[in-house]
Amino acid sequence: MTSLLREITHNYIWIGIILFAVLFTYCENSISYYNYVNVLLFVTYSIILWCTLGKNKEYYSYGRLFLTVFLYSIVVVGIYLEMSCYYTGDTYYWDYTDPYLYSYIDRNMVDKDIPLYEQVDYIASTYDWGPSDWGASISQTLFLRLIPSRYFLFFAQTVIGTVGALLMFSTCKKFMQIEHAYMAALSYAIASFNIYYYASFRKEIFMVFIVIASFWSFYQYLERKSKVYFALSILIAITMTFFRPAVMVLMLAGISSYYIGKKINKNNARPILFLLFIVLSLFFSILYGILSSFSETLANSENYVDTSVFGVAVSAIGVMIGPFPQLLILDSIKMSQLPLYGTGLLFKFFLFLAFWNGFASCMKEKEEKVFPLYFFTLLEMLALAVWNDGLELRKAMPHISTFYMAAFWFISKYDERAAKEEKMPGLFPLPNIKPSIIMFGTTLFIFLSSFVWNTMR
Repeated sequence: MTSLLREITHNYIWIGIILFAVLFTYCENSISYYNYVNVLLFVTYSIILWCTLGKNKEYYSYGRLFLTVFLYSIVVVGIYLEMSCYYTGDTYYWDYTDPYLYSYIDRNMVDKDIPLYEQVDYIASTYDWGPSDWGASISQTLFLRLIPSRYFLFFAQTVIGTVGALLMFSTCKKFMQIEHAYMAALSYAIASFNIYYYASFRKEIFMVFIVIASFWSFYQYLERKSKVYFALSILIAITMTFFRPAVMVLMLAGISSYYIGKKINKNNARPILFLLFIVLSLFFSILYGILSSFSETLANSENYVDTSVFGVAVSAIGVMIGPFPQLLILDSIKMSQLPLYGTGLLFKFFLFLAFWNGFASCMKEKEEKVFPLYFFTLLEMLALAVWNDGLELRKAMPHISTFYMAAFWFISKYDERAAKEEKMPGLFPLPNIKPSIIMFGTTLFIFLSSFVWNTMR
């Protein structure tokens, strides 16, 4: 019997092949090099995922995960950097906003040999930056002081991403089968959008690591009952203040949801949890907007923000099931880094059905162990939807790792149940319809929406 994990991976590969083949007919020949690189990334990513399925338990080890993620990532980082230099003459990928500023400020602090304890004052007084930008510059200069080369920084960020994959694997093993835990960490860590951030002057990789490390510490606390891990989880979450304060608040809210779930009687869980989720969503959406200084982020967004009813609706849908993947550059006038995210985002697209089924399942059965993952993810998703930030990947990066963990938790649970019952259980929201029909409809929707998104932009 085909597992849900295998079916998702299989559908991703076939739909990806069809999309790339169709979209290539729309491309200009002058940018074929860029697009061939994206095809290569899709092929190698697909091969790695497919070859990882169905192995024995001994195969899914920390050592194999480390080597696979690190070696693949470091090669792709080199390809990204070479391509950026080929087209733009530098390593900023057509983006001269935050990456350029961070690079400039980091070089200044290293060249002037400003001590670590004076960096915050220097950044705040010289560039008038608030706390949400202190973390990026301080983190980056720590590495640049060791070896003053941007390439060493990109190498260090790749190592951080690889360590994050190991922590993610360790966390997932606590509540899912080992194959699913390994695939969750692998598919996320080598996704193209992650590797782009390994090779750029941005703060997202540090933010993602903070999220993964904080939840890893919390689940260590639940397993070992050591208050040291709980304190560590909270302290790590608080460091998010120096990257994106609003996300720190949502992380603490996610952790708190575990204790709220424990206090609720299982018989009354669904209505109470649903009401609680709505109230928390409204509160934290408003708080997110205040802490994020929405008017400023809107003005500096890397994407065009459409405030029409249609634009807001697309943004909201993009939050709930996307972001939508742009796979190729069809017109040389529209050169950007966006297709470098595409192959990874397409796989994430295939996980949305599992994620929302998982949310329905954990609410129904009061699975409080995964409440932190779902509540943190959903609170940030809804905050982004309310503030019309749903199409900007960098805003979504903090919760994508927990999205993967939550989705794979359901996939593992579903496959385990299917194996016991020797049939595929029903899927939300149509439990009486054959799962194969729902999967076919979902796959068709992903293909059509991805095609329209790529050809209409």
